[in-house]
Amino acid sequence: MSADAANTTIGVVSALGTASATWPDELWAGSVAWADAILRSYYGIYEFIDDPRCILRAGLTQARVPVLLSDGTDIQTGELVGTLHFWNEHMPRYSDRGPDLAWACAVRDRATYSLRAFCDYVEGEPGWREVRAIRTETALPARLGAAQIMRVFQRYGFERVVTHSSLLDRLHGLGECFVLWGLTRAFNPAALPRQPFLRDRHELWISRATLRVRYARRHRQVAIAAAPQRRGT
Repeated sequence: MSADAANTTIGVVSALGTASATWPDELWAGSVAWADAILRSYYGIYEFIDDPRCILRAGLTQARVPVLLSDGTDIQTGELVGTLHFWNEHMPRYSDRGPDLAWACAVRDRATYSLRAFCDYVEGEPGWREVRAIRTETALPARLGAAQIMRVFQRYGFERVVTHSSLLDRLHGLGECFVLWGLTRAFNPAALPRQPFLRDRHELWISRATLRVRYARRHRQVAIAAAPQRRGT
């Protein structure tokens, strides 16, 4: 990004920050939620479960490029794939002191619960019968680094797929930075001072087979049944 573009972006963000500070929280949250609903409708993103503990929404789309996952799942361009998106209103909020251990544990527990609920939905929903992989995108501060990001998401079975961004992709990413800023301001305002406006985007994938092994109900029941036996040996 050029210096002029960076200065323009910083100026826009500063203006947004000044303007939003004068808006009542309810008005700002309502306006952002309305805009977010329009975007979700356009991209076909929906709630697969009505549960305040769930922090994920889902959708269906076509793969933009071929993807080969580590378990051998080979996705072709144009193939139907699932998508996952954070349900911002349900994300645990920072305390006034910022993210702490309690917040991290809450996010971990809700993420695990949400992926289990999503797996149950996928296995029982006819429209997802042919889906062999699920994609998501995350936009995180560049200072975290790709390695640290991979470690976090690998715990949940996801793997990072390196993609080459076109100019249109980069412009889309800049637009998402504005959306993320607005969502953070609306639903997690304590996090706003700690979140940089410009973030790196990473594409993450999980195969249906991996999702099933990690989160399917029958596998959870087997693991629970085997736990006392392992302790007794």
